[in-house]
Amino acid sequence: MGFLNKDIKAGEYVSVISEQCQFQGTLDLQGSLRIDGNLEGNVDNAKYVTISKTGTVKGDITAQGVVVIGQMTGDIVAENVEILADAKITGNIRSKSILIEGGAKVSATIHVVGEEESPLAEEEIPAGKTAENNKKDNKKGDK
Repeated sequence: MGFLNKDIKAGEYVSVISEQCQFQGTLDLQGSLRIDGNLEGNVDNAKYVTISKTGTVKGDITAQGVVVIGQMTGDIVAENVEILADAKITGNIRSKSILIEGGAKVSATIHVVGEEESPLAEEEIPAGKTAENNKKDNKKGDK
C-alpha cells in the first residue's frame, strides 16, 4: 500500500501508491493522489490525481484535476484533464478543460462542458434508456 505524506509547503495531504504497490478498492480522499504503481478500483472526490509513467489504473476517477502520463482504463470526470505524450487511455472523459499532448494514445468519448456547467453533473437520462438511445432520440427530435 502507499503512504500518506503531509506537504507542509502546500498545506495539503498527498497519498502515493508507489511503483512496487498494487491496490484494489475504492479510494475516497479529500487530498491529492499520485499513482506510480497499479490501482484497480475507483478514486472519488480527490483534489488532484496524477498517474505517472509507471502508473496503471483500471477504474474511474472523479477529481478537480487529473494528469495522465501512464495507462488508464476507465472514466475520468474532472474540472481539468491533461493527457501527456506517453499516456494510453481507454474510456470516457468529462471535463471543462482538456489538453492532449501529441503522441498520447486516446480511445475515449470526450465531453467538454461549458463554463457554467459542472463536469460532475451527469446528463439526465430517462429511466429505461441508455445514454446512446437517449442521444438517438434527441437527434430525431432535432429534424
